[in-house]
Amino acid sequence: MSVAMAVGLVVAGCGGSSTPTAASSSSTSPTGVTTARPLPGRVGQTHTLIVGTNTPYAPNEFLDPRGGLVGFDVDVVNAIAKDLGLRVDYRQAPFADLLPSVADGRFDIVMRSLFDTKAREQQVDMVTYYSAGTMWAQRAGAHVDPDNACGNRVAAETGTVQAVTELPAKSEACRIAGQAPIVVVPIDIETDAEAALQRGEVDAVSADSPVILYAVKQSAGRLAVAGRAFDTEPYGFPVAKGSPLGPFLRESIQRLIDSGELKRIAEKWGVQDGLITTSTVNGATS
Repeated sequence: MSVAMAVGLVVAGCGGSSTPTAASSSSTSPTGVTTARPLPGRVGQTHTLIVGTNTPYAPNEFLDPRGGLVGFDVDVVNAIAKDLGLRVDYRQAPFADLLPSVADGRFDIVMRSLFDTKAREQQVDMVTYYSAGTMWAQRAGAHVDPDNACGNRVAAETGTVQAVTELPAKSEACRIAGQAPIVVVPIDIETDAEAALQRGEVDAVSADSPVILYAVKQSAGRLAVAGRAFDTEPYGFPVAKGSPLGPFLRESIQRLIDSGELKRIAEKWGVQDGLITTSTVNGATS
Protein backbone atom coordinates (compact mmCIF):
# COMPACT_ATOMS: atom_id res chain seq x y z
CA MET A 1 0.00 0.00 0.00
CA SER A 2 1.38 3.41 -0.94
CA VAL A 3 1.42 6.25 1.55
CA ALA A 4 -1.06 8.11 -0.64
CA MET A 5 -3.47 5.24 -0.03
CA ALA A 6 -2.86 5.18 3.72
CA VAL A 7 -6.06 4.63 5.64
CA GLY A 8 -6.77 6.24 9.00
CA LEU A 9 -7.20 3.72 11.79
CA VAL A 10 -9.96 4.03 14.36
CA VAL A 11 -8.49 3.71 17.84
CA ALA A 12 -10.35 1.16 19.92
CA GLY A 13 -9.81 0.50 23.57
CA CYS A 14 -6.95 2.98 23.97
CA GLY A 15 -8.63 6.24 24.82
CA GLY A 16 -9.72 7.07 21.26
CA SER A 17 -9.02 10.34 19.49
CA SER A 18 -8.72 13.27 21.83
CA THR A 19 -11.04 16.22 21.38
CA PRO A 20 -8.96 19.40 21.08
CA THR A 21 -9.26 21.85 23.90
CA ALA A 22 -7.56 24.79 22.17
CA ALA A 23 -5.65 25.82 19.06
CA SER A 24 -2.50 25.90 21.14
CA SER A 25 -1.07 24.35 24.26
CA SER A 26 -1.91 27.47 26.26
CA SER A 27 -4.61 25.69 28.27
CA THR A 28 -3.74 23.61 31.31
CA SER A 29 -2.83 20.10 30.19
CA PRO A 30 -4.04 16.92 31.93
CA THR A 31 -0.67 16.81 33.69
CA GLY A 32 -1.30 20.21 35.23
CA VAL A 33 1.24 22.15 33.14
CA THR A 34 0.34 25.35 31.31
CA THR A 35 2.28 26.63 28.31
CA ALA A 36 1.67 29.76 26.25
CA ARG A 37 3.31 28.88 22.93
CA PRO A 38 1.00 28.02 20.02
CA LEU A 39 1.40 24.59 18.49
CA PRO A 40 3.17 24.92 15.14
CA GLY A 41 1.95 24.66 11.57
CA ARG A 42 -0.68 22.18 10.46
CA VAL A 43 -0.95 20.64 13.93
CA GLY A 44 -1.91 23.98 15.49
CA GLN A 45 -4.33 24.79 12.69
CA THR A 46 -6.16 21.44 12.61
CA HIS A 47 -5.76 20.37 16.25
CA THR A 48 -4.85 16.96 14.80
CA LEU A 49 -1.66 14.90 14.95
CA ILE A 50 -1.21 12.77 11.81
CA VAL A 51 0.68 9.66 12.90
CA GLY A 52 2.20 7.17 10.47
CA THR A 53 2.56 3.59 11.65
CA ASN A 54 3.00 0.03 10.47
CA THR A 55 1.51 -2.98 12.21
CA PRO A 56 1.86 -5.52 13.66
CA TYR A 57 4.74 -5.03 16.09
CA ALA A 58 3.32 -6.28 19.37
CA PRO A 59 3.27 -5.25 22.15
CA ASN A 60 4.02 -1.75 20.89
CA GLU A 61 1.58 -1.35 18.00
CA PHE A 62 -0.82 -4.01 16.73
CA LEU A 63 -4.50 -4.65 16.01
CA ASP A 64 -6.77 -6.25 18.57
CA PRO A 65 -9.36 -8.89 17.53
CA ARG A 66 -11.85 -6.12 16.71
CA GLY A 67 -9.38 -4.31 14.46
CA GLY A 68 -8.59 -1.54 16.94
CA LEU A 69 -5.07 -0.16 17.12
CA VAL A 70 -3.55 -0.96 20.52
CA GLY A 71 -0.18 -1.24 22.24
CA PHE A 72 2.39 0.53 24.38
CA ASP A 73 3.34 3.08 21.72
CA VAL A 74 -0.32 3.72 20.94
CA ASP A 75 -1.09 4.51 24.57
CA VAL A 76 1.93 6.84 24.74
CA VAL A 77 0.91 8.76 21.61
CA ASN A 78 -2.69 9.00 22.84
CA ALA A 79 -1.40 10.39 26.14
CA ILE A 80 0.74 12.96 24.32
CA ALA A 81 -2.26 14.01 22.23
CA LYS A 82 -4.41 14.35 25.33
CA ASP A 83 -1.68 16.39 27.01
CA LEU A 84 -1.48 18.75 24.03
CA GLY A 85 -5.24 18.87 23.36
CA LEU A 86 -5.08 17.12 19.99
CA ARG A 87 -6.96 14.50 18.03
CA VAL A 88 -4.94 11.62 16.55
CA ASP A 89 -5.25 10.45 12.95
CA TYR A 90 -3.41 7.11 12.63
CA ARG A 91 -2.42 6.07 9.10
CA GLN A 92 -0.92 2.78 7.98
CA ALA A 93 2.00 2.77 5.55
CA PRO A 94 4.73 0.33 4.51
CA PHE A 95 7.64 0.33 6.95
CA ALA A 96 10.08 1.62 4.33
CA ASP A 97 7.85 4.65 3.64
CA LEU A 98 7.55 5.84 7.24
CA LEU A 99 10.65 8.01 7.59
CA PRO A 100 10.42 9.55 4.09
CA SER A 101 6.77 10.38 4.77
CA VAL A 102 7.50 12.25 7.98
CA ALA A 103 10.54 13.92 6.40
CA ASP A 104 8.41 15.39 3.60
CA GLY A 105 5.52 16.37 5.87
CA ARG A 106 2.88 13.80 4.94
CA PHE A 107 2.94 12.59 8.55
CA ASP A 108 3.54 14.79 11.59
CA ILE A 109 5.23 11.97 13.51
CA VAL A 110 5.89 8.25 13.13
CA MET A 111 5.01 5.64 15.74
CA ARG A 112 6.81 2.35 15.07
CA SER A 113 9.23 1.46 17.92
CA LEU A 114 12.12 3.05 16.03
CA PHE A 115 15.59 3.14 17.50
CA ASP A 116 17.11 6.62 17.55
CA THR A 117 20.31 6.18 15.54
CA LYS A 118 22.83 8.63 14.12
CA ALA A 119 21.93 7.45 10.63
CA ARG A 120 18.24 8.18 11.14
CA GLU A 121 19.04 11.57 12.64
CA GLN A 122 20.50 12.55 9.26
CA GLN A 123 16.98 12.30 7.82
CA VAL A 124 14.67 13.24 10.71
CA ASP A 125 14.70 14.46 14.30
CA MET A 126 14.01 11.75 16.91
CA VAL A 127 12.21 12.55 20.18
CA THR A 128 13.09 9.88 22.73
CA TYR A 129 10.60 8.23 25.10
CA TYR A 130 11.90 4.74 25.94
CA SER A 131 14.98 2.51 25.78
CA ALA A 132 15.20 -0.97 24.27
CA GLY A 133 17.77 -3.40 22.97
CA THR A 134 18.04 -6.17 20.43
CA MET A 135 17.17 -9.69 21.55
CA TRP A 136 16.94 -13.09 19.89
CA ALA A 137 14.26 -15.76 20.17
CA GLN A 138 14.81 -19.47 19.57
CA ARG A 139 12.66 -22.58 19.74
CA ALA A 140 12.29 -23.96 23.24
CA GLY A 141 15.08 -26.40 24.01
CA ALA A 142 17.43 -25.01 21.34
CA HIS A 143 20.83 -23.52 22.13
CA VAL A 144 21.39 -20.54 19.85
CA ASP A 145 24.06 -18.03 20.86
CA PRO A 146 23.62 -14.53 19.35
CA ASP A 147 27.37 -13.98 19.82
CA ASN A 148 28.33 -17.22 18.07
CA ALA A 149 25.68 -17.92 15.44
CA CYS A 150 27.79 -18.61 12.35
CA GLY A 151 25.92 -20.92 9.99
CA ASN A 152 22.52 -20.27 11.57
CA ARG A 153 19.48 -19.01 9.68
CA VAL A 154 18.23 -15.89 11.47
CA ALA A 155 15.10 -13.97 10.52
CA ALA A 156 14.52 -10.25 11.04
CA GLU A 157 11.90 -7.84 9.82
CA THR A 158 12.91 -6.08 6.61
CA GLY A 159 14.26 -2.55 7.15
CA THR A 160 14.92 -2.89 10.88
CA VAL A 161 18.33 -2.26 12.45
CA GLN A 162 18.59 -6.00 13.00
CA ALA A 163 18.13 -6.79 9.29
CA VAL A 164 20.12 -3.82 8.00
CA THR A 165 22.98 -3.55 10.49
CA GLU A 166 23.26 -6.19 13.21
CA LEU A 167 22.91 -9.44 11.26
CA PRO A 168 24.94 -8.44 8.16
CA ALA A 169 27.81 -7.31 10.43
CA LYS A 170 27.77 -10.57 12.38
CA SER A 171 27.57 -12.58 9.18
CA GLU A 172 30.57 -10.73 7.73
CA ALA A 173 32.53 -11.39 10.94
CA CYS A 174 31.84 -15.11 10.48
CA ARG A 175 33.11 -14.97 6.92
CA ILE A 176 36.30 -13.16 7.93
CA ALA A 177 36.88 -15.79 10.61
CA GLY A 178 36.63 -18.51 7.99
CA GLN A 179 33.30 -19.83 9.25
CA ALA A 180 29.95 -20.24 7.55
CA PRO A 181 28.15 -16.88 7.45
CA ILE A 182 24.83 -16.26 9.13
CA VAL A 183 22.03 -16.67 6.62
CA VAL A 184 19.97 -13.51 7.07
CA VAL A 185 16.30 -14.15 6.28
CA PRO A 186 14.43 -10.84 5.80
CA ILE A 187 10.69 -11.11 6.43
CA ASP A 188 8.23 -8.30 5.85
CA ILE A 189 6.02 -8.83 8.91
CA GLU A 190 7.43 -9.52 12.38
CA THR A 191 4.77 -12.05 13.32
CA ASP A 192 5.60 -14.01 10.16
CA ALA A 193 9.21 -14.24 11.34
CA GLU A 194 8.05 -15.65 14.66
CA ALA A 195 5.81 -18.16 12.85
CA ALA A 196 8.72 -19.23 10.64
CA LEU A 197 10.77 -19.86 13.77
CA GLN A 198 8.05 -22.03 15.28
CA ARG A 199 7.82 -24.03 12.04
CA GLY A 200 11.58 -24.65 12.09
CA GLU A 201 12.30 -22.67 8.91
CA VAL A 202 14.84 -20.47 10.74
CA ASP A 203 16.99 -21.04 13.81
CA ALA A 204 16.33 -17.70 15.49
CA VAL A 205 14.61 -14.33 15.17
CA SER A 206 16.31 -11.03 16.00
CA ALA A 207 14.11 -8.08 16.96
CA ASP A 208 13.62 -5.38 19.58
CA SER A 209 13.69 -6.73 23.12
CA PRO A 210 10.06 -5.84 24.01
CA VAL A 211 8.87 -7.58 20.85
CA ILE A 212 10.85 -10.75 21.54
CA LEU A 213 9.75 -10.89 25.18
CA TYR A 214 6.12 -10.50 24.14
CA ALA A 215 6.42 -13.14 21.40
CA VAL A 216 7.94 -15.63 23.83
CA LYS A 217 5.20 -14.92 26.36
CA GLN A 218 2.49 -15.44 23.74
CA SER A 219 4.01 -18.65 22.30
CA ALA A 220 2.68 -20.97 25.02
CA GLY A 221 6.15 -22.35 25.70
CA ARG A 222 7.13 -22.99 22.07
CA LEU A 223 9.68 -20.16 21.98
CA ALA A 224 12.40 -19.05 24.40
CA VAL A 225 14.77 -16.13 24.71
CA ALA A 226 18.29 -16.70 23.37
CA GLY A 227 20.73 -14.74 25.53
CA ARG A 228 20.21 -11.24 26.88
CA ALA A 229 19.28 -7.92 25.33
CA PHE A 230 22.20 -6.04 23.77
CA ASP A 231 22.92 -2.88 21.75
CA THR A 232 20.55 -0.85 23.92
CA GLU A 233 19.39 2.37 22.24
CA PRO A 234 16.64 4.93 22.85
CA TYR A 235 13.34 4.69 20.99
CA GLY A 236 12.24 7.91 19.35
CA PHE A 237 9.22 9.39 17.60
CA PRO A 238 10.50 10.85 14.31
CA VAL A 239 9.48 14.34 13.19
CA ALA A 240 10.67 16.32 10.18
CA LYS A 241 14.24 17.59 10.44
CA GLY A 242 14.22 20.91 12.26
CA SER A 243 10.48 20.76 12.92
CA PRO A 244 9.29 23.05 15.73
CA LEU A 245 6.98 20.18 16.74
CA GLY A 246 9.95 18.27 18.18
CA PRO A 247 10.38 20.41 21.33
CA PHE A 248 6.62 20.26 22.02
CA LEU A 249 6.72 16.47 21.87
CA ARG A 250 9.79 16.36 24.09
CA GLU A 251 8.17 18.61 26.70
CA SER A 252 4.96 16.57 26.62
CA ILE A 253 6.83 13.28 27.02
CA GLN A 254 8.80 14.75 29.90
CA ARG A 255 5.54 15.70 31.61
CA LEU A 256 4.32 12.12 31.18
CA ILE A 257 7.58 10.86 32.69
CA ASP A 258 7.52 13.29 35.62
CA SER A 259 3.85 12.67 36.42
CA GLY A 260 4.27 8.87 36.42
CA GLU A 261 1.84 8.43 33.51
CA LEU A 262 4.48 6.89 31.23
CA LYS A 263 5.38 4.42 33.98
CA ARG A 264 1.73 3.45 34.35
CA ILE A 265 1.43 2.84 30.60
CA ALA A 266 4.65 0.79 30.51
CA GLU A 267 3.53 -1.37 33.42
CA LYS A 268 0.21 -2.04 31.68
CA TRP A 269 2.14 -3.63 28.80
CA GLY A 270 4.89 -5.21 30.89
CA VAL A 271 7.68 -3.12 29.34
CA GLN A 272 8.65 -1.01 32.36
CA ASP A 273 12.30 -2.16 32.22
CA GLY A 274 12.94 0.31 29.39
CA LEU A 275 11.68 3.46 31.08
CA ILE A 276 13.86 6.56 30.78
CA THR A 277 14.04 9.61 33.08
CA THR A 278 14.72 12.32 30.48
CA SER A 279 13.33 12.82 26.97
CA THR A 280 15.67 14.37 24.43
CA VAL A 281 15.62 15.43 20.79
CA ASN A 282 18.24 13.36 18.95
CA GLY A 283 19.69 11.25 21.75
CA ALA A 284 21.37 8.62 19.59
CA THR A 285 24.50 7.01 20.99
CA SER A 286 25.58 5.32 17.75
